[in-house]
Amino acid sequence: MKMLTRVIAVASIAALPLTALAEGVQVADAKLGKGVQDRQITDESTSFAVNDKVYLWLKLTGGPSDPVKVDWKIGDFTDSVSLKVGGNPWRTWSSKTAFKSGEWTVTVSDAGGNTLKEMKFTVQ
Repeated sequence: MKMLTRVIAVASIAALPLTALAEGVQVADAKLGKGVQDRQITDESTSFAVNDKVYLWLKLTGGPSDPVKVDWKIGDFTDSVSLKVGGNPWRTWSSKTAFKSGEWTVTVSDAGGNTLKEMKFTVQ
């Protein structure tokens, strides 16, 4: 009987998608754009004008968990934002006014400092 229970448990685990086996929060999808409406990104883009508001939209799995950290970077400047992860899946977003032209990087990290996603965009 114990052997049958183990076989059923192993078969159940094998049937799970790989993302369900991964521990911790994961970025299932990420998009940059000029807005968020109805919990979806609008005007998806990787090119923005100075003083545009840039949105990073995220779909996270593996939650609820500790908050994720979003770092908006250009040159030596970094602005960090913490985002709550309250469910599985969880959609959330962060925004930043692109005050300076150049190559920007936005990085999403978990509570342990592990990089979950990194995206680049241009401000002209």
